[in-house]
Amino acid sequence: MGRKSILFIIVFSILLIPFITFANTQPDTSKVLAKAAKLQIPFIENKGQVQDKSVRFYANTFAGNVFVTDKGEIVYGLVNGESFTPLRETLIGTIPSTIKGESKSATQVNYFVGNKENWKSNISTWDSVNLGEVYEGVELKLKAYGQNVEKLFYVNECGDVDDIKLTFDGAEDIFVNESGELEVETELGTVKFTKPFAYQELDGKKIEVKCNFIVPSSTLRGEERGEGELSYGFQVASYDKNYPLVIDPSIVYFGTFGGGVTTIPYDVTLDNSGNVYITGQTYGTLGDFPLISPLYSYNKGDSDVFVLKINASGTALVYSTFIGGTGVDVGYGIAVDSSENIYITGSTTSSNFPLMSPIQALKAGTNDAFITKINSSGTSLIYSTYLGGSNSDYCTAIAVDNSGNAYVTGNTNSTNFPLSSPLQGSFGGGSYDAFLTKINSSGNVFVYSTYLGGSDWERGNSIAVDSAGNAYVTGSTQSTNFPIYNAFQSTMKDNNGYYSQHAFITKINSSGTTFIFSTYFGGTFGAVGKGIAVDSYGNIYVGGETFSYDLPVTNYLSNPFPMSTNAFVSKFDTTGATLLYSTFFGGSWEQTVNDIAIDGGGNIYIVGSTYSYVDFPVYRAFQPQFNNTSGLKDGFVSKINPATQSFEYSSYLGSYSYGVDNVAYGVAASLDGTAYVAGVSGLPRINSPSGLNGGDAFIAKIADIPTAITLSLFEINQHGKKVLLTWQTATEIDNLGFNILRSETADGQYVKINNRLIKAKGSSTKGVSYKFKDKNIEAGKTYFYKLEDIDSNTGPNLSDAVKVKVTARKGKEKKK
Repeated sequence: MGRKSILFIIVFSILLIPFITFANTQPDTSKVLAKAAKLQIPFIENKGQVQDKSVRFYANTFAGNVFVTDKGEIVYGLVNGESFTPLRETLIGTIPSTIKGESKSATQVNYFVGNKENWKSNISTWDSVNLGEVYEGVELKLKAYGQNVEKLFYVNECGDVDDIKLTFDGAEDIFVNESGELEVETELGTVKFTKPFAYQELDGKKIEVKCNFIVPSSTLRGEERGEGELSYGFQVASYDKNYPLVIDPSIVYFGTFGGGVTTIPYDVTLDNSGNVYITGQTYGTLGDFPLISPLYSYNKGDSDVFVLKINASGTALVYSTFIGGTGVDVGYGIAVDSSENIYITGSTTSSNFPLMSPIQALKAGTNDAFITKINSSGTSLIYSTYLGGSNSDYCTAIAVDNSGNAYVTGNTNSTNFPLSSPLQGSFGGGSYDAFLTKINSSGNVFVYSTYLGGSDWERGNSIAVDSAGNAYVTGSTQSTNFPIYNAFQSTMKDNNGYYSQHAFITKINSSGTTFIFSTYFGGTFGAVGKGIAVDSYGNIYVGGETFSYDLPVTNYLSNPFPMSTNAFVSKFDTTGATLLYSTFFGGSWEQTVNDIAIDGGGNIYIVGSTYSYVDFPVYRAFQPQFNNTSGLKDGFVSKINPATQSFEYSSYLGSYSYGVDNVAYGVAASLDGTAYVAGVSGLPRINSPSGLNGGDAFIAKIADIPTAITLSLFEINQHGKKVLLTWQTATEIDNLGFNILRSETADGQYVKINNRLIKAKGSSTKGVSYKFKDKNIEAGKTYFYKLEDIDSNTGPNLSDAVKVKVTARKGKEKKK
């Protein structure tokens, strides 16, 4: 009875949010979103990272951003595509004199943006913002959650509810609807506030006090409305004024108008303690931040690099760090060393990208690569340097060895790319060459740096390093004279224009002085290497995509579809000369592979996206169906066991996205087989108007749930006119009980023969013996029995069939 279940953990990222956890075989999106809605979001103190000094605090919810100014204004950022507008809510007749954060959050925020004098570290975050006594005897606090913002008015015995009045700037109209909710019309859509909930705490119990919104000249929505300012207040029933009264109206949603994906996580990695690290690209630095005015500008350029650290349990964000200059800055790769220092790499067009003790201090071309090392707390740069020549250079991946040396690969079309002890000392030709660069742990020396390419074009897509410091690179090449050494495949199989590109797999020794091997890998219509990993034995794993039907394979998880891009996974021995395992998989439409990882058992994890909405191979899937609009992509994650040459699981990953592709970009795997997937998904927002949805970044944690039972014995004996079934469990985890299924043929229909569930009695440390008597048998017939255990996580699991032939006389047959 094999493992079938997946633990699914997902983050809808606005970058400053811990992720939420739940377990289910097939996650219910509504439950995920409901959990997200309740997640508390910290307020970030403005220490100059927001240019407008009037902003004191801000929070980034899944629905949008909210700001608190020094005048006590609450500003909601509404965005619709490239359109944005602020909705300002102001207290009438008062300006708060004391605004402060309360209940310090564990999350820290760091900005290395622009010139060094503008860098900010260890910015505090708070669970709530206290605006103090806004009216006599009335205190106001704010709390932010995944999908709403709470205003909490505390009215003491000296306070008067009638004093509380608020007005909107940026609204076109306001109404109280039939449900008692306050609807605020804006040029981008409707913002809704829940019907206010008021209560008093008496003898430790919350006693509700009836409370409603009141609006000047208020009528029900859709009827004629009188003139008056766009303001509101509260009307409450009688209550005991000897005790404080709390009024709690929450904004239900805002900023949910299809802002699109503005945060893209490209890579994910783990440290030895199981903490999760993510890097990528964000427009606006803080996620879906609407640039309300030039005063509310966070990042200095078009996009910045972000780095997130999430604790191992997924319950808290340890820190978020933003890095960038005045141009486009993208983090494509991330790695972590044994001291939890972070290494990131990517590309930048910024001439003022944040640097620290750089080997290359000036941007040399249109686009340069960068390599940055950050300390374990995310608060300072250990080193940061450009890497590039006079044209365009991109780093796509990074790895780090046991000594803290970093290895990067990518592509360059610069003929003066920085070299050091190169294996290939000149640009090979074509539009781009791949490259491989090793930088020492202090970041002050390139140990080696070399081109890697022939006379046509190359792309370096992924890199890995083993315990000896040997580097492994994969990518694609269209050069017939790519550097080849001890090759598994020494030539390209054909030349069919674009489809002639082949994957390459190259291993270079630790000093960068020798190719250990370098090989093409492809078929008649080429291939692209997108991800590479190496296990503790030095075996090499490569994942990618191919148009070829004749790529070297050892088995078929699915047959290659003609005229379609199929995914592939291949395993080579440490010499690169022997193909240990190789397979196709995918559906009839295009598959894109973005990354692979391996666990301690040599299982392979591969992620990407697919247009195959019907026939992508799913197995033990937590999302068995394509979940996006026709013509858009859905993400996927697959776990493959090379030893059994089969899927452990394979699943779509994403949600209906209203115009946004679902894409899984990066994957990391723990030694015990837990996968962490980063990507973008158009998961719908809660209570948002139909069609008004945007995409979000996510991080998903996927793990096998242990099998409900370990079966040590399943025995069947005939005793006279009965068949006795006996079984023994060694362990039971989350097992609800058993059913007995019977058929008269091995491959026939099995029918449950017990009237009620046979209840489980075992535990995770103790097995139990069970018996069941089948009295409804006929002499001379053969029966086949299966034992079905009901797992509370996965549902039913079936044993193999056991056969017994019933004789006319008393006898006995058994089979284990």
